[in-house]
Amino acid sequence: MRVAITWARTREIPSAAACRTPFLLPGDRGGITIIPGRAHRQAYTMQYALVSGQRSTPQPGLVGACPACNWPTVSKCGTKVMWHWAHKARRHCDPWWENETEWHRHWKSLFPDDAREVAHFDATTGEKHVADIKTETGLIIELQHSPMPSEELRAREHFYKNMIWIVDARPFAGQFHILGKLPPPDCDLVEDIVFYPQRHRDTGPGGFWRPSENPEPRGLVLYHSINEISKEIELLYQGHHFFEWIRPRAIWFDATAPVLLDFGGPCLWRLRAYDDRGLWSVQRTSKDAFIAENGGNPE
Repeated sequence: MRVAITWARTREIPSAAACRTPFLLPGDRGGITIIPGRAHRQAYTMQYALVSGQRSTPQPGLVGACPACNWPTVSKCGTKVMWHWAHKARRHCDPWWENETEWHRHWKSLFPDDAREVAHFDATTGEKHVADIKTETGLIIELQHSPMPSEELRAREHFYKNMIWIVDARPFAGQFHILGKLPPPDCDLVEDIVFYPQRHRDTGPGGFWRPSENPEPRGLVLYHSINEISKEIELLYQGHHFFEWIRPRAIWFDATAPVLLDFGGPCLWRLRAYDDRGLWSVQRTSKDAFIAENGGNPE
């Protein structure tokens, strides 16, 4: 699966601390402050409906039809909620459709109108779902704020196939600690290295041991400080970091599609297995670069 993601070196992207900074999401009618861990939820909302056969954003008094099921929709244009479309009689035609938040709406606004809320069909089974974003290359970008069952994760990945998850990580930002740098997992340096997982309360720099020095590692092994290879790590660095996730949303470790965590700053963090011993890492990338390379318009 080909996915346009740029993994930049340290000098090309903001610091790890800057990538965790909350920011303001522009709303449809001015700026709305989004507090990490809290979001404004609406019931079964859509940004687009069909009006006289054309995709249209909501305007007061308009009546339309759902692009997925053709059920009548009504425009909701109050002063206390973001403007949206809703099915009449609270119909919900797509069980995968998540209640839309300002976070969803902001992400969609970074892509062309015809890439947002695109109905995706399986010609063999007739199954139909609405993708949050579908790029010109056919890549599906699904925006996920709420927890979901593992059955749904597997079903959505099977249905869309060529897809990426972008997860709203602000609700668990206080439980997610991005720690020290790692070298790329496929570089020569790590062929003879097994890293010890870091913890955010550790006082030392972390460490590793070498299989070549411990051919039968039972009990004690020869411990090395990670400071011994810190210069090599800096030279090889491509955005990989240790992390500790307290009370993790474990479903994301089961995903087969790329999972990018959005903490609200200028970076995205890709969750990925680092080695075959159970160590996981996150790899940071520029959010603007990801958006631009997938046909969007960075801010």
